[in-house]
Amino acid sequence: MPAPTLGSMLRITENCIKADCLQDLERSASANGPCGERDLRQVQEFFDTAKTEFTSRILAGAEVKPVRLGAGQNNTVALILQTFRWTPDYDIRNPTHPYNAAWKVFATWCAENELAPVLRKYHDAKGKEHWYELSVRAAQPVREESTWAPV
Repeated sequence: MPAPTLGSMLRITENCIKADCLQDLERSASANGPCGERDLRQVQEFFDTAKTEFTSRILAGAEVKPVRLGAGQNNTVALILQTFRWTPDYDIRNPTHPYNAAWKVFATWCAENELAPVLRKYHDAKGKEHWYELSVRAAQPVREESTWAPV
C-alpha cells in the first residue's frame, strides 16, 4: 500500500477537526469570549504538538516519549483541562468533560494512524505532586472474522 500523501493526510485532519462535537466546543468557547477561545486554542495546540512529536519520533525510528501535563510542563493546559479534578472515572476521555471533543479529534487521528492513545497518571514519591502523561502505542491489529465454517 503506498504511503499517504500530505494532501490526503490534511483532508483527514480537516474532516476530523470540523466534527460536530468540535464545532459545539468552538461555539461554547466563542460564547465565553476571548479567554474561552484562547483556552480552546491552547488545548488544540497541545494535541497538535503531541501529534507532531509522536509522528516525528515514529518516522525517525526513535522511542516515542510521552508528553506531560503538569509538574512543570504544559501547566496552563493542565489548568484549562482541570487535571486536578480528574479521577479514575472522569478525565478528558469522559464524554461529559468540557474538552472531550478535543480528545476525540486526537483519538480519531490515532485510530486513522493505527495508534492507540495512552493517558496515564503519575505522582512523585511523596504524593505531593501528580501529573499525566500522554503517549501512543501501536494499535492491536484488527482481526478479520473468518467466513470459513466446518461442513
